[in-house]
Amino acid sequence: MESQIEKFKQIVINNNSNRDFRFHEWMVKYHLEIVEKIAMELCGIYPEANRDIVQTLVWFHDFGKSIDENNEKEITIREGTKALLDCGFSQDFIDKVVYHWEIMEKKNEEDLNNAPIETKIISSADGAAHFVGVFYATYFADGNDFSYTIKELEDKMKKDWERKIVLPEVKEAFKNRYKFMQEMIGNFPDKFL
Repeated sequence: MESQIEKFKQIVINNNSNRDFRFHEWMVKYHLEIVEKIAMELCGIYPEANRDIVQTLVWFHDFGKSIDENNEKEITIREGTKALLDCGFSQDFIDKVVYHWEIMEKKNEEDLNNAPIETKIISSADGAAHFVGVFYATYFADGNDFSYTIKELEDKMKKDWERKIVLPEVKEAFKNRYKFMQEMIGNFPDKFL
């Protein structure tokens, strides 16, 4: 399984290195690798989680974004599953990966607190990774005017914090980062000292 995951990971890295992809300079180092680190730490806390599924989800969850951002979900299902099959994963394993990814994608309609542990891990790791490094600073830097960018950033942060990050260990570890990001969008404390 390790060699199959590594093959898939390399496909994703290559896809994300495409200069036509607007996040090609940072997506792997400043997002996917951070999601992987957080997810693997969480697998240590939740040993009942299937590590192979979690690690594959790390590299699967944004698969379509680098290929066609406007049709990301459709591309992830079609091309992502094809790539998994080409890497030698069984159809049963691929079905499990897609199952967890589809639950994660319903974060706005369903409470992920009730999801399987693998889904909770990947969702929490993905949401938390947005609070690390350059993600928020660069994700919305696409030429929008400043006020629109702030609103967009606020909505994304709220979704990440309230809908995606569902594991208590992650909420606790990232609460100061969240507080700092709130200040970045103008939600200042009553006192600074």
